[in-house]
Amino acid sequence: MSIYSFESGIPALFSSDERSRLSISEQHNKDGSSCLQWEYGVDSFITMKQPIGYSPFQEGAKSQARDSFVVWIYNLVPCDGRLSFEFGRGTHVDCRFDFGLNFQGWRTAWVAYERDMQGTLHPDMDTLTVRIPKEAGSGTLFIDQLMLNTPIDPRFHTRDFQVTTVNLDADTSANAHWLALYAFEQLKPLLELPETVSMEQVAAHTQMNERFEALFYKKHAVSTKQEDVERLQRRFAEYGIVRRGDSIIGRPIELPFFDHFPKSLKEELKAIANSVQLSELTRFLMETAICYRSSQRVEQRAKLQTMFIDTLDHLDDQGWSYGSSQGTVHHFGYNFRDYYPAVFLMRHTLKAAGRLERTQRTMRWYSGAGRIHTPLVEVEGNIDIFNTTLHGMLASLLIMDETVGKVRELQAFREWLGQSLLPAPGLRAAYKIDGSAYHHVNHYPAYAVGGFQGVTPVMYVLSVTSYKIGEQAHGTIRKALLSMRLYSNKREWLLSLAARHPTGKWAIDPEPFAYMALSGTPDGKKAIDEEVAAAYLRLLEPIERTEAAQFFEEAGIFAEADPNGHWTMNYAALAIHRRGSWMAGMRGHSRYLWANETYISANLYGRYISHGHLQIMSQGEPINNEDSGYRHEGWNWNRWPGTTTIHKPIAELRSDVRNVDTFSGFEEMLLSDETYAGGLHLEGRNGMFAMKLHEHPKYEGSHRARKSAFFFEDRIVCLGTDIENDNCECPTGTTLFQSYLLAPEDPIWVDGAESVSAFPYFHTTKLDHPVWLMDNKGNGYYVAAGQTLSVSKTTQHSKHQATDADTQGDFAAAWLEHGTSPKGGGYEYAIWVGADRERIEDFCKRMQVSEKASYTVLRKDRSAHVVLDAESRTTAYALFEADDHIDTGHLVAVDTPSMVMIREDGDKLIVSVVDPDLRFYAETESDQYDEYGVQKEVSVYSRKWLHAESRVHTLRITLKGQWAGKADVEGVRVAASELIGTVIEVACKDASPCEFTLVRVTPMN
Repeated sequence: MSIYSFESGIPALFSSDERSRLSISEQHNKDGSSCLQWEYGVDSFITMKQPIGYSPFQEGAKSQARDSFVVWIYNLVPCDGRLSFEFGRGTHVDCRFDFGLNFQGWRTAWVAYERDMQGTLHPDMDTLTVRIPKEAGSGTLFIDQLMLNTPIDPRFHTRDFQVTTVNLDADTSANAHWLALYAFEQLKPLLELPETVSMEQVAAHTQMNERFEALFYKKHAVSTKQEDVERLQRRFAEYGIVRRGDSIIGRPIELPFFDHFPKSLKEELKAIANSVQLSELTRFLMETAICYRSSQRVEQRAKLQTMFIDTLDHLDDQGWSYGSSQGTVHHFGYNFRDYYPAVFLMRHTLKAAGRLERTQRTMRWYSGAGRIHTPLVEVEGNIDIFNTTLHGMLASLLIMDETVGKVRELQAFREWLGQSLLPAPGLRAAYKIDGSAYHHVNHYPAYAVGGFQGVTPVMYVLSVTSYKIGEQAHGTIRKALLSMRLYSNKREWLLSLAARHPTGKWAIDPEPFAYMALSGTPDGKKAIDEEVAAAYLRLLEPIERTEAAQFFEEAGIFAEADPNGHWTMNYAALAIHRRGSWMAGMRGHSRYLWANETYISANLYGRYISHGHLQIMSQGEPINNEDSGYRHEGWNWNRWPGTTTIHKPIAELRSDVRNVDTFSGFEEMLLSDETYAGGLHLEGRNGMFAMKLHEHPKYEGSHRARKSAFFFEDRIVCLGTDIENDNCECPTGTTLFQSYLLAPEDPIWVDGAESVSAFPYFHTTKLDHPVWLMDNKGNGYYVAAGQTLSVSKTTQHSKHQATDADTQGDFAAAWLEHGTSPKGGGYEYAIWVGADRERIEDFCKRMQVSEKASYTVLRKDRSAHVVLDAESRTTAYALFEADDHIDTGHLVAVDTPSMVMIREDGDKLIVSVVDPDLRFYAETESDQYDEYGVQKEVSVYSRKWLHAESRVHTLRITLKGQWAGKADVEGVRVAASELIGTVIEVACKDASPCEFTLVRVTPMN
């Protein structure tokens, strides 16, 4: 594999026609110090005699990378026509592609042989011919960094104005929001041009400009800090940007990926290229813009202006310009986002220098602003766009002149943004009706934070103008934002929501709450959303005194109390329970929602992270993951609290990450084949969670369990049945807790009057009577008789989740043992959050007297887990199967696997039901299974049902006695009969709980 950088002259394998002249030039370069200069005439061509090295892609290969051609071209003067790149054997042409010449500066092409070229490929191709089009006449081109053949991930090639036929599939891919720039630019406006620009619209534009500018710019006394300017000058000098007559040169500007370089040469080529990272250059632009705007000294402003414009011109010359894709722009948004506000702050200066129109087009192109003209039915929200390019989209419109075109563009932006914030169907991004925030086809707080950081300031900018987004869109993202403070405590979210980032350190940013509050209520009736403002004030630390906080407090708004209640988020397979300042959360997975997200260098041991993970966050100031028991160093990845897992040696637990198809990269996102996973709440106070656990056959396809947890006030009842697998070497267990020990002598309690301070400590016992435990975080555990309980305090040895480095730490842990190859295993335990020794001991004693028991397990088998909570008079049902003979409590029968909660209140029943199946598809997908019927690993991105609407399903339950609905509830039909009791039909959709009240029907005499 050869890379031709022309540092050592013209390779002998290059030749040209008699109308051409080839030489080495140091006038331009993409790496090293020189490139190939081609002075061409009419119909000129270059020939390169060298085996291409193309090999057809082999299905089933570990990598999906495809053989590709790469080249950089520098054009002095834009011209008509397209270069022709022809590949063949001698004079016979096997395949070809064209490259447009209507540009000035550097451009590149990444072209996959098999997908992106015309013709019939041949593995013996040994000749490349580059032909000048007739329309070009004569002129000069410069060529650098030519690679005849290099493997590139097929998702990343990006078409642009030079290569319009490259990777057409990218327009509908998971990364289309970055890679479909060319397609966005082809969209035609859907809205009509207004006849005039009204005075109201001009005023709105002015106000939006002021608000947008204030997001990024605050004056500071640069005039007294000459060292700031000098620091920027030193950085500018490092970039090597200088003018040579009408041209400009400098160090190449690169994205950080180098995806087209072979791994063995990446570091060497990066050193040769001596490039500047795009993110560094855009940060420089931002800092220079702020200094320029803040300085009052003429000589400072002149220097800063010159550096800013020279840097912009160099970016343009390097191909960071309208219509150029740089080969790929996947994930580039993170590196380019400082560019947009920097340009916006300098808009008046750029206009005076004649650079504004060119720069506006570049902003529009790289932010993908053309997407605002997408037909609304095709619009999909995307957190990456909200986070990285939304500000650029708006900035590229705000800096337009005051024309009817600008009005239309801003109106289209409003419609597009509003549509993208509406509740999305299926696994489509970005926000769901239950408050889930979607990225990577699942609820993903780590990305949601950036999305909120991007979209809420834009909502604020638009809020008091005619461009304000619609009420439903506003309400949807508002719910998602407020939900984040429910599954986080105080700012850090549950570890089961960590996806590939199980550090325990990711956290809420309060600032979006301030912008959301300042955007007013969704109906527009109040200028401040007081509920969101109160949430913002609670999330701030006492030392954080912000302008927004002062503004809200002066308006009479104060911090909310810690949220208390129970919430269901079934688009995340998540139940949240809060009392006082503590939070408990339980999470699962299904055939729709992946069990884990693992990359080749992230979350390597997180296979079990959503196998019914039940975490309690109650400790710390503020409350956080580590103080509540989690620490990465030494963590036993087999033992997430609440999970039922096969306890494997660490080497066997490590994920085998693969690139399974062209829809995904090297990542693991395993699906179950079970549809039953989720939660239910009753009156917003108490709730439950249940799932059918079936591990993917990639690892342990025989591992199954039926799990439930019932949340009543400060008590959690945990049940398991039908635990089975055929692993005869590794034991299966259900973890009660795993908790970091700040000091080895930190005590735990094990069913006795004395605490256990000994270290190390290990005890296993077959329980012939119920026992109680207490962890070192203030949680009590009641464990029913007939189970094998193990408790330890020890130094644990583990592996770093990302680097595989050895780690260790001191932990206390307790688990229930089910042995090897369990069949029909089960468990029962209860947690009292925030209990002391006396209370949990008393709880254990009362549980042994039926009339005093806090809860009673009415049923625990394959079909149903049913628990009666004495204090709240609530019966909760995890109904894993349709069953005509439940006959437990008030419930007689159910025709669908579901969850039901019923609270008795005199002659009333408060009932809540849910069908946890999201019902994106009903049939079995044949391509998920091999010829033996075993589920295969597939990319969730490849699923046809990815964006399917949740299907409505009518759930039918039958209750004892005769009842009538107290009030009409949409989708609920109640019919009482003396013969069969009361039949209730509920139209279920989106796995959303449905709650209603029944009153007893008095039989007529």
